[in-house]
This record gives sequence, C-alpha cells and structure tokens, in this order.
Amino acid sequence: MSESSVIVESAVFWSATTAYAISSLAFFLWFAFRRSSASTIGLVVAAVGLVPHTAAIVLRWLDVGHGPFSSRYEVLSANAWLTVAVVVALSLTVRRLAGLGVVAMPAAFLLMGWAVSAFGVRQEVPIIFKSAWLWLHIGFAKLFFVFALLAAASAIAWFVKNRAPERFEMLPDPRRLDLYGHQFLLVSFLCLGVMIVAGSLWAHESWGRYWGWDPIETAALATWIAYGIILHMRVLHRWDGRRMAWLNLVAFALAVITLYVVVLVLPTVHDFYMVGGG
Repeated sequence: MSESSVIVESAVFWSATTAYAISSLAFFLWFAFRRSSASTIGLVVAAVGLVPHTAAIVLRWLDVGHGPFSSRYEVLSANAWLTVAVVVALSLTVRRLAGLGVVAMPAAFLLMGWAVSAFGVRQEVPIIFKSAWLWLHIGFAKLFFVFALLAAASAIAWFVKNRAPERFEMLPDPRRLDLYGHQFLLVSFLCLGVMIVAGSLWAHESWGRYWGWDPIETAALATWIAYGIILHMRVLHRWDGRRMAWLNLVAFALAVITLYVVVLVLPTVHDFYMVGGG
C-alpha cells in the first residue's frame, strides 16, 4: 500500500472516530439536559461518520485483499461500524430508540480507539481459514456483539426510566424497554447459535473435526447456554424488570469476555483475529 493511501485511510478513519466522539458528546448533553435536539444531532453526526468509516474499511480491504477479520484493527473497526449502522437504522425505524445511542455511541468510539492501536498491522488470512463459512461465522459473531450491546443499553435505559418515568421523554416507557431488552438478547442468542454452527462446519472443512474444545469454542458454547437460561427465565418463569435488566448486563459481559478477553489471555486457534498492539 502506498504512503498516500495510508494517509488517506488514516484521515478517513480519524474523521469517523471524531464524528463518533462528537455524537457521543451530543448524546451525553441530551442525557444531562434532556434536550431532544441534542439526541437528533448525535444521531445525524453518527450517520455522517459512517461515510468516512466505510471508506476506511474499503481502503483496508483493497489493501490486504480480504474482509475486516484478520487483525485487531480490522475486527474492532468493523464492529464499531456495524454498531453505529444498526443504531442509526433502528432509530429511523423506532424514533424513541435513538436514546440508546447514549450507550452505543461511546462504545463505538472506544472500539475505534482500541482499533487504532493496531492500525499498522496487515496480514493475510491463513489459507486453511479461507472458506465461505468464514463469512457466516464472523458476520454473525459481529451481530451477536451488537445486539448484546443493545440489550445492555436497553437495560441501562430501563434503570434510568424506571427511577424517573416522567423524565427522558424520548426513551420508551420501562415496560417497552424491558421488552426491547428481551428482543435484542433473543436476536443476540440466535446470532451466537449461528456463529457456533457455522464455525463448527468451518472447522470440519478445515481440520476434519466439528469441535475441538478450543478456548473460544468453549467460551462461546458456555455463553450460548447462559443466554438460553436467561431467556428461559424470561419466557417460562416470567422474569422481567430489574432482574432481567441485570441479567442483560451480565449477558453483555459474557459477550465481551467471549469475543475479546479469552483470545487475549489464552492460546487459541482464533488469535489471528485480534493480532495487534496492546
């Protein structure tokens, strides 16, 4: 990649990061002063930031010859992009969900900040990993994270709204937030299930076995079972409100551990996707 291309990629990446920082600030102002115009500004700036962010992802893709899944920079940047894209799309569909941006946009900004620590890392995807299953496995892994984050954002919003129902008019009422949290977690659970199945089929195609008890495989399965238990308590035992809000936060913590922590502390065949700086 030429020096000029690196400069352009860096410029558009930092433009997107700056937009997400401004969007986060706008949502913080909305939360502090309860001005609906601030959340609108936050949403618009987030959407604008997707333009240079898309350019940064495409430029890196053209440079390395594969999608955003083979270094810490690529993975975290793509996860941030998908987080913002889903938040913007949901907010356009259900306007009162825009308030979840007060959690989602700072999360996206932090992902961008972590990603830049590995900006200079460029590597090929190992031949054995090149498969159509890779796209399904990694694509659903990203969706699993995004919807787990939205479930957690709904839980945080529930705590805020339940404490002062008359405030933050832009947020849905506590009962609706409780339902959204459940629905987001259900989608995350299903995405995690597809991720595990696609990964298993991919492993069989690459190594001739479906399961190897790799740390990431084990963590993903344990998280999927935990999600199933949480959903079971909701559907069959009618748990809701405060208990489910806390469980949604626990579910998000499990998602972070599965996707980001295990790969950094334990040896795993998955470590290629988080190669990068500290």
